[in-house]
Amino acid sequence: MGATIRVLALEPYYGGSHRAVLDGLAHALGPQGFEFDLLTLPARKWKWRMRGSAITMAEETRALYAQGARWDLIFASTFVNLAEFLSLAGDAVVGVPRIIYFHENQLLYPNRHTAEWDYQFALTNITSALVADRCLFNTRYNLEGFLAEIPGFLREFPDHRPKGVVERIAAHSEVLPPPFDSASFDATPPARGVRPRIVWPHRWEHDKDPEAFFAAAETLAAEGLEFEVAVAGQVFRETEPLVAEAASVLGDRLVHLGEPDSRDEYARLLASADIAVSTARNEFFGLAMIEACYAGCAPLVPDRLAYPEIYPAECRYGTPEELVARLRGLLLHRPAPGAARALAEEYTLPALVPRYAKVFTEVTRG
Repeated sequence: MGATIRVLALEPYYGGSHRAVLDGLAHALGPQGFEFDLLTLPARKWKWRMRGSAITMAEETRALYAQGARWDLIFASTFVNLAEFLSLAGDAVVGVPRIIYFHENQLLYPNRHTAEWDYQFALTNITSALVADRCLFNTRYNLEGFLAEIPGFLREFPDHRPKGVVERIAAHSEVLPPPFDSASFDATPPARGVRPRIVWPHRWEHDKDPEAFFAAAETLAAEGLEFEVAVAGQVFRETEPLVAEAASVLGDRLVHLGEPDSRDEYARLLASADIAVSTARNEFFGLAMIEACYAGCAPLVPDRLAYPEIYPAECRYGTPEELVARLRGLLLHRPAPGAARALAEEYTLPALVPRYAKVFTEVTRG
C-alpha cells in the first residue's frame, strides 16, 4: 500500500442517505489507505445549506489548514457550492483535486413553487460540476437527466449563454452507486409475524407521495385483507396532521410510525416486514428500498425515475390501480423472505468500496 491519501469531505446535509454513505465510505476506505476529515452541517433547511454552506466550510477549512492540515482530495456533495467554496478557501485548497457526488440534482427536482430564486440551486449544481475534476452520479437516470436538462436551463439566460457546458461535464462524469452498510441486516435474520407486513421506509414529504401509499392501503383494508403497515421514515411537524389522519383510517393495522432510534432497530423493523413499497415522485436512487430488499422484503416500486434501471419489471407498477393489484397479490400469496436480496447485494460496502478506492486514487494522481 502506498502513502495515505487524505480526503477533505464536505457534507452540508449530514443526515439520511447522505450521512450513511459518507460514514460508510470513511470507515471502509480507512484500511485501503484513505484518511478522512469530515466537515458537516446538520440535515435541515436544505435551501439555506446550498446557499451558505460554502462560506462556513471554507472558514473551517482555512482554520484546519492554519493548524497544519493538508489534503490530497476533496469529496463534496452537491449541497455545497463547490466553486464558491474553492474561491473562499483560497490557499488551503489550491491545486487539490476534487470530486463531487450527485445524490440528486436540482434540474430534475419537482418544485411545487417556482420562483426566480429557484434557478440558483440548479446553477449551483452546474457550476460545481464544471469546477470538479470528476462528477459521480448515483444512477444513470440522475446523470443523463441532469445533462439533458442543462441546455433548456441555459436558454433561460437573457444573453451570453455558455457554450459546450454539457460536453465539458459529460467528459468527466460517471455512474457510481451509493453503498450501504449491511452489518446490521446481516446480524438480523427475517422474523415474520402472523399477519403480512408492508413497510413504507421513506420520510413523510410530498415528493415521496405518502398519500398514494395510504390510499392503496386503505383500499385493501376496506376489502378485509389481513395485513400490517409500518412507516419507517422521518415525520415532520408540518405533516403530522396527515400522519394522524392516515393512522386513524388504518386503525390497528398501523403497527409502527416514525424513524427508528437506531440502525439495529431499523434493521429489526425491516426484517419483520414482507413487502417494501415506494410511491416516490422524486427518487434518484432509493437507498431505503435497497436496504429493505437486503433485509428480506419483496420490493414494489413505481415504473419511473431511477427504479427501472435497478428493479426488474415484476417489481414495478405503473398506475395506482396496479399498485393495489400487486399489493393484493403479495398479501394473498406471501413472498418468501429474502427473495429479492440478490438485487441489493451489489450495493453493499464490500461490493462497492474497491470502485470508490479506484476512482479516488485516479483523481488524486491526476
